[in-house]
Amino acid sequence: MALFAALYAIAVAAIGLFTIENALHGGHLGSIFLSWRLASPIGYQNGEAALFLIPLWPALYLASRREVPALARGLLAASGSLLVQMAVLAQSRGSMYAFPIVFLIFVALVSGRGRALVTALVVLAASLPNLGRLLDVFRAGERDTGVAAALAQARNGMIVIFVLLLGLGTLAAILDRRLSLADKTARRLDLTVVSGFVVILVLAVAVAVGSINKPVHRAQNAWHSFATGAAGGSDSSHFTSLYGTHRYDFWRVSIDEFRAHPVAGVGTNNFATEYIQARRSDEEPNDPHSIEMRVLMQTGTIGALLFIGFLVSGFLATRRRNLDPFRRGLSASLVVGFSYWLVHGSVDWFWKIPALTAAALAFLGLAAAIAAGDRSADTSTGLRAGRKMLIVPLALIALVASASYLAPWLSARYVDNASRSWRSHPAQAYQMLDRARTLNPLSDTPDLIAGTIAGRRHDYVRMKVAYTRALKLDPHDWYAQLELGIAEYFTGNRSAAFVSLERAKALNPRESLISFVLRRVRAREKIDTAALDRVFLERALGFALGSS
Repeated sequence: MALFAALYAIAVAAIGLFTIENALHGGHLGSIFLSWRLASPIGYQNGEAALFLIPLWPALYLASRREVPALARGLLAASGSLLVQMAVLAQSRGSMYAFPIVFLIFVALVSGRGRALVTALVVLAASLPNLGRLLDVFRAGERDTGVAAALAQARNGMIVIFVLLLGLGTLAAILDRRLSLADKTARRLDLTVVSGFVVILVLAVAVAVGSINKPVHRAQNAWHSFATGAAGGSDSSHFTSLYGTHRYDFWRVSIDEFRAHPVAGVGTNNFATEYIQARRSDEEPNDPHSIEMRVLMQTGTIGALLFIGFLVSGFLATRRRNLDPFRRGLSASLVVGFSYWLVHGSVDWFWKIPALTAAALAFLGLAAAIAAGDRSADTSTGLRAGRKMLIVPLALIALVASASYLAPWLSARYVDNASRSWRSHPAQAYQMLDRARTLNPLSDTPDLIAGTIAGRRHDYVRMKVAYTRALKLDPHDWYAQLELGIAEYFTGNRSAAFVSLERAKALNPRESLISFVLRRVRAREKIDTAALDRVFLERALGFALGSS
C-alpha cells in the first residue's frame, strides 16, 4: 500500500513537470492553459489542482517516516514540493479554501503528528521562494507578454527546489535513522511541536484579522461578490480576484428544488433544466458545483442518507486501534487524500473526472484494506472456498453489466463519427445517427445532432423531424424547442413556430436569443441561423475560459 501511494504521488508530479516541458519545447503553450491557468492534463483548472493535491498527503506522511528508505523519503519530499507548485499554476480558488482545511485534518489524523507536521511545513517553506515566479505566469498571460519566459523561470525554480529537497531530504532522513529517542520522549516532542503550531496559527490568524483595514466592510464586499457574482478585486492573480462564480445562485436553486422535491429529488443530471428556469445569472451550468448540493437536489433525502451512509461506513472501515503506528498513519494519510477530494468537491464539479474520483475512492479503499489487517489462516481458507462458489454468478453479472455499456458506447462512437464527417458525407452521417438512436433509444443526442446537421444544410423538414423526436425524450430542452420553432418557421408553419418558441421562452426566460427569434417571427423577417450558431459558440467558449 505504501509503495502504491508513493509511486502514484511521484508519477503525478512527473506528469505535471512533463506537461510543462512538453509545452515549452513543443511551442504550444496555449494548449495547456485556460485563461492562463494550468488546465492540462485534466483539461480543467480546478481539476488540475485536485489532481496534484490528492496524492500530496500520503507523500508528505511517507516522507516523514523512519520506516521508509532515506532516498525514497527525499524523493517523496521533493515530489511533494512539485505537487504543491503545480497546483499553484492552476490558480484554483477552490483549492485555496480547501487546502488549509485539509492540512488541519492531516495534522489531526496521522500518527507521528509532529514528524508529519514538520515535514509538511519544510516542503511548503521550500516551495515558497518560487511562488512569485509561479504567479508571474498568470500575470504574463493576462498582459500578453513573455508567457514562455515566465513559465520557463517557474519551471527552473521548481527543478532547483526539487533537487535541493531531494538531496537535503535524503541527508536528513539518513541522520534521522541514526537518532534514537525513547517512546515517551518522542510523544512529548510530538505534542510540543503540534501545540507550538496551534499557538502560532492562532496568533497568526489574530494578527491577520487585526491588520485588515475595515474588516466588516471587506467581509460585506466579499459576501456581495459571492452572492451576486459582481466583479471586484485584483487581476494580477486569480487567487485574489473576487469576480463572482454564481455558485451562490447555483446552490440557491438546488436548495429550492430540494424543498420542492424533498424525498427523491428531481432526478440525476436534471440541474441544467431546473436552473435555467430560476436562474439570476447568465450561466448555463450542467452541475450545481457541489457534491453535496448535487446529491441533495437530484436524489433527495433518500440519496442524501445513502451518501452519508457511504461516507460513514467508509471512514469507519479505515479505523482500527490495533494497527502499528506506521500503518495507522498511512491509512489516515490516504483518508486525508480522499478528504481533499470531498472538501474541494464541495465547491466544484470535478467529481465527474474519472482520474480524480477514481484516485480518491481508491485511496479510501486502500485505507480500509490497511485497517482490515491480516486474517487467520482458517478464516482465509473459508473465504477462499466461498469466493470460488461466487466466481460463476459474479462473472455472469459482470458480463451483463459490461454488455449494458456496450450499446451506449457504440452509439456515442456513431454520433462522434457523424459529427466529424457530415460535411463530406451527409447521407452516411444520417445513417450513423439512425444506428446511434437504435443502439441507445433513451438518449436524445443522436436527434439533436441530426437536427443541427439538417439546419446547417437548410433541410428544414428533416430538422423539424429530428427536434420533434428529441423533444419526445426531453420535453424540457429549451434549445430543442427553439430550433424546432425555427424549423417550423422556415417550413411555413408560423403558428406552430410561435408555440415552440413560447415554450422555449418559458423554459429559459433569461435567454435573449429566444426573444430575438420571436421578434423576427412576428415581423416575418429572415432569421440568420449561422449568426445564432456563432453566438452560441462564442458564449460556450466564454464560459469555458471564465471557469473558476
